[in-house]
Amino acid sequence: MKHKSILSLLFFMMGMGVTTVSTTSCEDMLTPDMDRYTEGFCGKDTVYFYNGILRNVQDMVEQNELLADLRSDLVATTDYSSDSVADIINYKRQIDGDNALLNRAAYYKVINQCNFYLAKVDTMAIKNGIYYMRKEYAQVVNIRAWSYLQLVQTYGRVPFVTAPVDNADTGWETNPPAWADASNLVALLHKDLEQAQLYERLYGYPNYGDISTGAISVPTKKIRFYANLVLGDLYLLRGQDRSDYVKAAECYHKFLSDQAEFNNLHVDFFNAAAYNKSQDSNTGVITYLPQIAARIGGGLGATDAIHTDNLTVIPSAANNNIGRMLSRTSEIYGFVPHSTTFGSGSATVLVSTQWRSRQVQPSNAYLRLNAAQLYKAVVPGNSGGKKEVEYYESVGDARKFATIATIEQEEGRGDYIMKYAPVMSVLSNGEINGNPSFKHYRTLYRLNQVYLRYAEAINRAGYPRLAFMVLRDGINDEKMPELKDSLRVDAETGKTHRVYYLDSAAVESATNYIGVNELRRMKADPQFATFLDYKKFKNDGIHELGCGASTIYDDKYTYENVVAQRIKDEAKIAGLESAPEVQQAIRKLRAGVRADVVEDEETPQGPQPDPENVVEPQIELADPLEINAVESLIADECALEMAYEGTRMSDLIRFARHRNVAGTAGVLNGTSWLAWKIARRNVDKAPFEDVKDYDAALYGLLLNEANWYVKSPEYGK
Repeated sequence: MKHKSILSLLFFMMGMGVTTVSTTSCEDMLTPDMDRYTEGFCGKDTVYFYNGILRNVQDMVEQNELLADLRSDLVATTDYSSDSVADIINYKRQIDGDNALLNRAAYYKVINQCNFYLAKVDTMAIKNGIYYMRKEYAQVVNIRAWSYLQLVQTYGRVPFVTAPVDNADTGWETNPPAWADASNLVALLHKDLEQAQLYERLYGYPNYGDISTGAISVPTKKIRFYANLVLGDLYLLRGQDRSDYVKAAECYHKFLSDQAEFNNLHVDFFNAAAYNKSQDSNTGVITYLPQIAARIGGGLGATDAIHTDNLTVIPSAANNNIGRMLSRTSEIYGFVPHSTTFGSGSATVLVSTQWRSRQVQPSNAYLRLNAAQLYKAVVPGNSGGKKEVEYYESVGDARKFATIATIEQEEGRGDYIMKYAPVMSVLSNGEINGNPSFKHYRTLYRLNQVYLRYAEAINRAGYPRLAFMVLRDGINDEKMPELKDSLRVDAETGKTHRVYYLDSAAVESATNYIGVNELRRMKADPQFATFLDYKKFKNDGIHELGCGASTIYDDKYTYENVVAQRIKDEAKIAGLESAPEVQQAIRKLRAGVRADVVEDEETPQGPQPDPENVVEPQIELADPLEINAVESLIADECALEMAYEGTRMSDLIRFARHRNVAGTAGVLNGTSWLAWKIARRNVDKAPFEDVKDYDAALYGLLLNEANWYVKSPEYGK
């Protein structure tokens, strides 16, 4: 293997009039317009440095997306898959550089550029009373940390270098100052990220106005990396104990509460994908028409959606003369862009579907997961009577139609992944309606993604019912039941006991599944005030975005039903469905939380309570089987919500690690869980139908955790 060096890809000079390596024109879309940079105290240098780093993030972002998704359970090959794509999907562990998509140097190009910047930047420089270098400093710290996170999630164990590399013979690839992996990456990066958190809080973020891609304008406030998000991801990845989940929850909560308070961002049901029901008056035939315009416009679209659910994006130019055009992903999925203008300035990009370009298609596992979901609609009662829920038959999750389009071409009819070439509507048979649009950015963080990570963190911290609230109803102060208590005297012993309960009105709320034990754990938790304060949150449920509004009348998508079923299903994979702990957990869930309800709050007649000698009931901890089951539901929701956005394999690895660390007896361990999910991707059956039907060879391969990752480069050969 030929030895590769960063220096073959990067020569970065720090100083006045800095230039950065770029595959685009010298005046591309990321060249700052200093006339628009209104903060006159800041000089050109910091702006050019920072934008040069972003250019190199552009060079790695599509590779990173593809490596994360092609290794997952959501994809399958086609007859036209290239060797590069097929080998990754089929887990042929080629050495770095032997495959067009395997280029670890692209990550280190970004990292080394960040290292140069951080080594040279003067954070004490003051102009007009302001430390004018600190905004960009924080961003560069975040970008470097995010890049290392992607490396570790992709390669497993990688060299960790924070000093600039300017000599090809330093030996950093084989003998670095440290090796980074999931277990220690947060320890290596947290000090710098905490400094970045402080600078963000004190000085805010860089804002250079809008960047023109040639087709749309991308606000630079959308090209921000947030220390809280990166640090939360790092703690969540490590997940060595409850404290890591608590710290992750703190980071996500701080970010989400700030977004809710200052930017009015929430999970919004108005951005859902839905179905319109219609019935032919003559034949009585009922049809369901997918309605995805709100969904596309609320976060997945090519133009105005960039202003809503998207938190961090990387822009893509309209053609290569304007800047770096990010088109490889869409082309691999079968959408080929054509720019109508080949000069600089503005351009129109048209997208055509090409059967032979389509190298990847959705897996059976993804299609079957969508089909297994129950879509529901609220039916108003007559004359103000009780509302009911109608479950639409055999339609599944409506989000599928904002992700997958069925397209007929001369060569054949097939499913196309259209996250990078969205359309505003589809027909009732799933066929594309209208022309796809070229997407002029790549999303690194979306609001719904962060809420799912938050749910993941609080679930593992011991709050599975609150985590389920993120999915079903949305974290919302108005939907949270109130915990009450009173004193009762035991007639036999004469002792005074404190009784906790939900009042009778509380169980009529949408969140009646959050019972006494979980509410008590919240209030007793010293971290409650910092990461379980939900007063600023006014969300709808993420599951609702594709399956219709969840209400108190929905008796199917409930905590008791779906968590109990998931415990049973996953125990079946391991042949443990009859295990005592499994049966006990299911019985307990089926009982629900109605026992928490006290209709009469008044103290009964008889002996009066002694408030000085009160027996407090023990706080019951969450069942580990419930935590595993809720996390599995979160994993499903990540697939339904975030499919083909470059996060799936890292999600699966994280969930598997959590299970392995927890070491819960009597259930599927994390390694077997991940192996089974990926080995099931081509099985055309419902999610837990015939659980022993899977690709045995692939399953066996993935029981070796080293095979979860892309093979690192080899040197000296």
